[in-house]
Amino acid sequence: METGKPGNWFIDEEAANTDGFPILFIHGINTTSETWIKENDMLPITRGAGYQSVFIELHPDEDMWRNGEILAERLREMYEFFNKKIIVVTHSKGGIDAQTALVHYGASSYVERVITLSTPHHGSELADLAFSKWAGWLTDALKSKTNAVFSLQTAYMKGFRAETDGSPLTQKNPIYTFGGTGWGAAYSELFWGGLYLSRFGQSDGAVLVKSSRLSYAKEVAVGDWTHTTIKQGSEVFPYLKGLYKEDVTDVVYGELSELALEGETSVLHRGGEFEGIGLERFFVEEGVEKITVNWISDQKSTVYELIGPDGKEYKNWSVALDATGYFPGAYHHSILLSAPVPGKWEVKAASLQKEHYMLSILFHKKREGALLVNALNEVAPSVKKTYTIHHLPMKSKKQHSKIITSEDLSSLPLADFEEGIHNITTDLEGKTEQGNDFQRTTIQTVYVDGKGNIY
Repeated sequence: METGKPGNWFIDEEAANTDGFPILFIHGINTTSETWIKENDMLPITRGAGYQSVFIELHPDEDMWRNGEILAERLREMYEFFNKKIIVVTHSKGGIDAQTALVHYGASSYVERVITLSTPHHGSELADLAFSKWAGWLTDALKSKTNAVFSLQTAYMKGFRAETDGSPLTQKNPIYTFGGTGWGAAYSELFWGGLYLSRFGQSDGAVLVKSSRLSYAKEVAVGDWTHTTIKQGSEVFPYLKGLYKEDVTDVVYGELSELALEGETSVLHRGGEFEGIGLERFFVEEGVEKITVNWISDQKSTVYELIGPDGKEYKNWSVALDATGYFPGAYHHSILLSAPVPGKWEVKAASLQKEHYMLSILFHKKREGALLVNALNEVAPSVKKTYTIHHLPMKSKKQHSKIITSEDLSSLPLADFEEGIHNITTDLEGKTEQGNDFQRTTIQTVYVDGKGNIY
């Protein structure tokens, strides 16, 4: 079997004595059909169970509209080829591409049911981050501001859900969802994504459990899977095989619940570029139990040094290649410290090449040690707020940003926002009750569609 250009599809030619519905596997963002075949035992397990596997190539970097249109036509071809309806198994954004094909491009008649493995049905805060103020130096250098990531910003997906969920076609094809709660080993490729997303709920290092759900779908299971292992055959086939039958009424579903998160996490972002020596400073206030310093860079071999207010130096950094799909090709240089000393901290970076980076500091606190900053606009009066709004026009292939900086968001009424996505980065700084400096960053998106609806 060979992979090819978007739209190509192929079958498992070694499958024999197959029965039931053909199983189409759809990949997610920044991957190809090889995600189901290489370093994955899904194919031999499916073959051994007597099912015909089918694979398709979609654009790894395009939005659901382009992929959905391609997929709808290919589903019609598959239906005619097999003279049977197809069961669709999707990973990550592939689930959104599939639903777009069914609801918006008329492919629902060719499909028996849809299974989504950690699909961000409601978008991802990591996509919001990728288009935010402080990530720009890095994501521009990585050329990772793709249409695929653009379409997964949370506000845009609210618009997509409003346009999609009201259609009666959502009821024509049963949808079965899976979610994951594992991040892998400490400092592994999905560990940082899990830490970052922990502010919003449980995740598999890339997609929140609550984002993997649809109100009209049936959740089969939420397990200790990472965004990578949730598509491994040996991990999920025991659950999938019950969904491959003609009648799935005997499938046992998981409970729609999440574990309580321990404590609270907030974040500070900074970013830029340098050649030679780079320097960033940040404050840690009292009551912070742990900090995770994550310097995300387009360089692997840079040497980093973290220096505390007491002059103590920390040089034992870990490095992992990003696996979330939102910063492809980036390296996470990170270090976790318990009981950090309050005061001013420094990160020094030494590189032999020009480097583009985003620095993220994650602050971990107990719930009873509440921050002055909890959410956008829920701050103490003494806190200084600076808003930077990037306007991301829908029709701009370059997706250039119009940047407006203000200390008063009310001077920029949403009703005046142009069509497109408005990615709002809020930088906050102030003092705690004990008089210590603190800094935080929040990110949110606002989507204005062509009819003037605001999400």
